[in-house]
Amino acid sequence: MPDDGVAALRENLARSLQGGPWGEAAAVAVLLDFKPIAGNPRFAQHVSRNGAGWHALTGDLTWSTAERFLIATAAGLWGGQAYGADVYWVRFLPEDFYAVWQAMITASRTGVLPG
Repeated sequence: MPDDGVAALRENLARSLQGGPWGEAAAVAVLLDFKPIAGNPRFAQHVSRNGAGWHALTGDLTWSTAERFLIATAAGLWGGQAYGADVYWVRFLPEDFYAVWQAMITASRTGVLPG
């Protein structure tokens, strides 16, 4: 199944949060729960139980602007590097993408998964 790596990484990150707050893990776990991106084979091919290939994911120009924005946000929150997530695009996100973006930011700040 192409998203086995996605599910395994999500499980590893969630398990790591049991030891205490870890914002980077929580933020990425939020994205891994968002099926419009995490369920896409283009995403899954760059994810394994050990991590995500952020450079390959953000370098894929076939993502929509909204998809790329969420991926770049997660990549930036994970690695502390700028991946082109220009906050200008927040106002153009569809509601479900905006909710995920907010949840990633909150998870990053608190180290806790939503819900």
